[in-house]
Amino acid sequence: MPELNGLIHSIEEGMKRIGYLEEAVRGHINTTRYQNDLLKDSDNWNQICSSLDTINDTLYSQLDYLNAEYPSSSGLKYIFTYGLLQALFIQQDAIRHLLEAFGIQFELTDRLKEIRLLRNASIGHPTKNKTKGATYYNYISRMSLSKTGFTLMRSFDQGSNEFIDIEMYSIINDQLKDIESSYKLLSEKLTEADRMHRDKHKDNLLSDIFHSSMSYTISKVAEAIHSPHSGNTTFALSMLNSIQKTYQKFEASLLERGDLSEYTKYDLDEYNHALRKLKDYLNGNELGLTDSDANIYHFYIREKNNHFEKIAKEVDDNYRK
Repeated sequence: MPELNGLIHSIEEGMKRIGYLEEAVRGHINTTRYQNDLLKDSDNWNQICSSLDTINDTLYSQLDYLNAEYPSSSGLKYIFTYGLLQALFIQQDAIRHLLEAFGIQFELTDRLKEIRLLRNASIGHPTKNKTKGATYYNYISRMSLSKTGFTLMRSFDQGSNEFIDIEMYSIINDQLKDIESSYKLLSEKLTEADRMHRDKHKDNLLSDIFHSSMSYTISKVAEAIHSPHSGNTTFALSMLNSIQKTYQKFEASLLERGDLSEYTKYDLDEYNHALRKLKDYLNGNELGLTDSDANIYHFYIREKNNHFEKIAKEVDDNYRK
């Protein structure tokens, strides 16, 4: 019993560590700059998401196997056994496909290969199981079925028999160790890629794009709205051109880093629309626009500028972490 309790504790701790690693991987792929790139290949993106979900689902099945009351009926005992062994098999495929999607070669360890072979013999192809040139006929001993395992009888070579005691808790524990190692390898690769990306851009501050005179520049546009003589209008148009250039550079910088989210892109498109409207108004091309309308557009570009400067600072702070 102490040995069994130790295995259960090891399994539970392993699942927690895998959970932290999964969270790190999900955090990486859901970061705008990486998600934008990954979404370019929808098949690969779906392979990543399906693999992550499947690994998580199979962890739940293993945890519930440990915590659930083992059934007393023979039929449900088989269902429990079949289900767990199949979950282990699926989990191996899922971690392989997850690493594959990130260009990492996954090699089955000897223990994972053994678990795979035991699954095939017990529930995959028990009635005619071909392995390394030999054909086996397999039987699960019903009387041996328990939550901790069972005995598998294998017949081969004209009546030769062998008996294998399969210990379910040890299998779960050993597989989780290899799953954790593979997850850790992936997490480390993604962390290093993130570090290199941050190092490349961390000294090119987005907040520096918004020069200290932005408030002054925007205020000069308001003067032309309130006092629309030629000098004010000409100067205000030059100020609007300066603001447009600032925002073109801001959008280009976000795009270059991969940090231009669809939400920020939408906001920038609206901001540029407001700038164009004001330029048309000052040029006399927007005949339907009143002074009140122009003031509203001006209020929008002034207040929204604060919003974008805040985004720039948040991105800069993120890169410096």
